[in-house]
Amino acid sequence: MYTLPGLELSRFRRNTLARLATVVIAFIPAIYGCLYLASNWDPTENLDQLDAAVVNLDTGAQLPDSPDGTPGEHLDAGDELTSELTTSDDAGFTWTEVDAKTAAAGLNDGTYAAVLHIPRGFSANIASSGKDHPQKAELTLETDDAHNYIVGTVAQQVLETIRGNLNETTTAKYVDQVYIGFNEIQAKMTEAADGAQKVSDGASDLHEGTGTLAEGTGTAREGAGELADGLGELSDGADRLADGTGRLATGASDLHDGTNRLREGSSEAADRSGDLADGARQVADGTEKLSTKADEVDAKAARVRDRVDEFDQKATPIISDSRQALSDAHDQTVGDLQTRADELASKYPDDPDVQALSQELETMATDLENAHSRADAAADDVESARRGVRDTVDSAADRIDEAAGQIHRLDEGATQVADGADRLHEGLVTLDDGVGQLDDGAAKLKTGASEVNDGAGRLAEASSTAAEGGRDLADGLVELDDGAHRLDEGAGELDEGAGELSDGIAEGADSVPTYSSADRDTRSDVVAVPVEGDAQRDHAVEAYGEGLAPFFLSLALWIGGMITYMVLNAIPYRALASSARSWRIAWSGYAPGMFFGVLQVLVIFTVLTFTLDFTVPSWLATIAFAILVAASFHAVHQLCVVLLGSLGRLVALILLMLQIGAAGGTYPVETTPPFFQAIAPFLPMTYAVEGLRGLIAGGNTLGVAHSAVMLLAFGVGALTLSAFVSSRKRVVTVARLYPSLEL
Repeated sequence: MYTLPGLELSRFRRNTLARLATVVIAFIPAIYGCLYLASNWDPTENLDQLDAAVVNLDTGAQLPDSPDGTPGEHLDAGDELTSELTTSDDAGFTWTEVDAKTAAAGLNDGTYAAVLHIPRGFSANIASSGKDHPQKAELTLETDDAHNYIVGTVAQQVLETIRGNLNETTTAKYVDQVYIGFNEIQAKMTEAADGAQKVSDGASDLHEGTGTLAEGTGTAREGAGELADGLGELSDGADRLADGTGRLATGASDLHDGTNRLREGSSEAADRSGDLADGARQVADGTEKLSTKADEVDAKAARVRDRVDEFDQKATPIISDSRQALSDAHDQTVGDLQTRADELASKYPDDPDVQALSQELETMATDLENAHSRADAAADDVESARRGVRDTVDSAADRIDEAAGQIHRLDEGATQVADGADRLHEGLVTLDDGVGQLDDGAAKLKTGASEVNDGAGRLAEASSTAAEGGRDLADGLVELDDGAHRLDEGAGELDEGAGELSDGIAEGADSVPTYSSADRDTRSDVVAVPVEGDAQRDHAVEAYGEGLAPFFLSLALWIGGMITYMVLNAIPYRALASSARSWRIAWSGYAPGMFFGVLQVLVIFTVLTFTLDFTVPSWLATIAFAILVAASFHAVHQLCVVLLGSLGRLVALILLMLQIGAAGGTYPVETTPPFFQAIAPFLPMTYAVEGLRGLIAGGNTLGVAHSAVMLLAFGVGALTLSAFVSSRKRVVTVARLYPSLEL
């Protein structure tokens, strides 16, 4: 069983060219796979090697004045963005500021991968967010697909990052001005409360005076006869009264105008506070959803920790048993080789070939001893990696739990802000009602003062014409008495309304919140970015190249199988004429190829490890699966050559082209045309890519097991068919002697 494979391999010891052929078979797959992976290992981390241009046409803008009258500062958003891009190490590309003509020429000839255009009114549009007609600020990022399509896609992601940062900064500035406005409202309302108190004090004094006036006019009405004697004095007093009531009427009219404007302002403040309360409630709802998501993430982290504990419990005995089995196999194999070498040397002391064979057996025993030492060291590395994974998972779960607690506290704070905004709205509505009542009282005062002024005028006229008769005097006194009583009633209402106005404004001022500079910064940041997103990738690989590794490793091993059976015979054709069974003949062609397949796997992973810093969660499982992939691929290549001869190599090449489209190595197979989706389950590379992806990323255990079973089925099926075809090859036909096509 083992003689025929040995004879096949012995052909490569005849001369230097044959020995070099074995080196080519072992290293070509590694060269192919590693070169592709090295060129695509981590392209996104090297974007700074691409040059990009910034064309800044922005002329700046003047920000609106603050509510307290402080002039707004000059905004140069274009210059700030240009400075940040050209000086920051995290801006993606290496940015350079140039003029529009230079940028266009550089984009056309490939000097610049992208050109960012900042328009002339960029700052003006940003500043318009606080004005009556806000405009969006636009940025244009220009790329040229004639040079590279992928650069255009990456540039769009860079533009989204720039736009998101600008939106966050602009929103934070706008919200900061809103909070400053609250401070100004509170200050102005405090001043208004002081003024309203003064009005209330004056109205009280006026009410007392009008009460005295009403009493005096009543006495005058009753004592008209006595008043007739003092008509001269009354005429003088009436003139003074007319002047005073005129001023009173003017003051009452001004008061009514002022309370009317105050009423409009308090109504607007009540409406704006309702909008604020709605926004604060939306923020509270968002933080509540974020808190729920945090609980879900925390629960998932706990499940991951449980799965790691389960893996730890299962992996420890497996590693221990594997180490013991390897030690037992080493002891038995090395001892057996040394015993046979000694027996041959003693039995044929004069045969140089036997002595050479004995020396080679001793060398092989030494090599096995060295291999055992390296395997034992690898087992120690696996145990150390297992403990490191356990520590990493525990640390990540603890940090996730701490972050969930912080998010809960954020939710509680947002709820308190929403409740405070509701109370502010209620206070301002109450204030608006009080201001309305004050405005009504001021209107009545205006009417009463006007009527008093009319009465005082008539009193002056009556006193100046006292000679016309006592009737006119009596009538004037009646009118004066009526006006005095109405004045007294209006003064009483003014006194009451002014007191309510003073109390309402003072209460509203206490309800309006104020914010310090640090508090405004914190709240502005929260409102500008109320929800933050964190994309989580399970079983994430460290670099883009590790994500492509399953596909390129599968391609490399397939090409390795093609090269192997370009150099090796698929079956030893001389053995077809012997009495050896067909399955032995097929095995004799497969075993040497499988030897080179194992060698190809070891060379590939050695080169990846030491040149690209390639890492996997389990080296033992990954290498074992890769050997299974090589075994399956070599069996398929052997079948192609045994069944079709040299034409089989062309069939293997066609299968390679089909599998490139159907294996799902770069994009999921569901994104390919229906033809590739239909043939994917029937091609071995589909399962090679799926299994290697699960092992390299550290997940999808069931998928790895399924892929291993399917690859084993492909290999066993192909080897069985090769044995069947070998039995048919024992009959020599004209087509075999004179093939119509040879490659």
